[in-house]
Amino acid sequence: MSENSKSIFITGGGGGMGLETGRYFAEKGWFVGLFDINESILETAKSLFEPGQVLTRKLDVTDEADFAAAIDEFSSHTDGKLDVMFNNAGIAPGGWFDEMPMETIRQIIDINVYGVIIGIRAALPLLKATENSLCVSTSSSVATYGHAMRVAYTASKFAVKGMTEALSLEFERFGVRTADVLPGCINTPMLRGATAANAGRPFDNSMLDGLPKQGPYRVMPATAIAEAVWQAYENSDQIHFYVPEEVGDTDRLKAVDIAAAREETRAFLFDR
Repeated sequence: MSENSKSIFITGGGGGMGLETGRYFAEKGWFVGLFDINESILETAKSLFEPGQVLTRKLDVTDEADFAAAIDEFSSHTDGKLDVMFNNAGIAPGGWFDEMPMETIRQIIDINVYGVIIGIRAALPLLKATENSLCVSTSSSVATYGHAMRVAYTASKFAVKGMTEALSLEFERFGVRTADVLPGCINTPMLRGATAANAGRPFDNSMLDGLPKQGPYRVMPATAIAEAVWQAYENSDQIHFYVPEEVGDTDRLKAVDIAAAREETRAFLFDR
């Protein structure tokens, strides 16, 4: 890492939104840390960067000691600084709430909520040591109005959204900013895997044909998340970054007519 480079630490960085965000920031000259539970995809991801521009490491975000070690290793490359912490790792198993195994529900909360909490606390000393630093996390469109068949996932992403707002107040005393990105349908391995699971057969692109061509749930590329994270770093006046922007319409509608927001969400989930 050169003396004047900025740096970003990305969980869930081996593919999808995390990898595309890393590539986007690398193109702007940043040093990138990609961390993921899946070592094999990290090896592939590393090959997409210039030598010396990326650090890759296996990381279990639910393991406090492992996270602390990852932060220490990253810090050794950045002189103890961190400009953007991107808590992106997450899982999204679906199914009826009353039929989902408790083990699955606990795993969702452990990774999507505790993983973010552990990550923020581990990264905070580096963020405090860096001027104009940002802690950004991946929430979801399900944190505007909860989605059926994704109850535990919905709960986890409402938690991330609430933490982002609360920490935006707490971290003012450190000069550390917070934000979240709230994706709709992003063309990632997670979306493709969930689509295939719902269909009961291997994924093919035609499975996405049932999604809307316009509006908040149209399919967006993973690069749109990368752009949103960059906007979050550049824009100190905004906390929630909806991808696409229309995702935020549900939050605005809910504020004035929650019944209408419920019906709009129900229609998307069940009436297509």
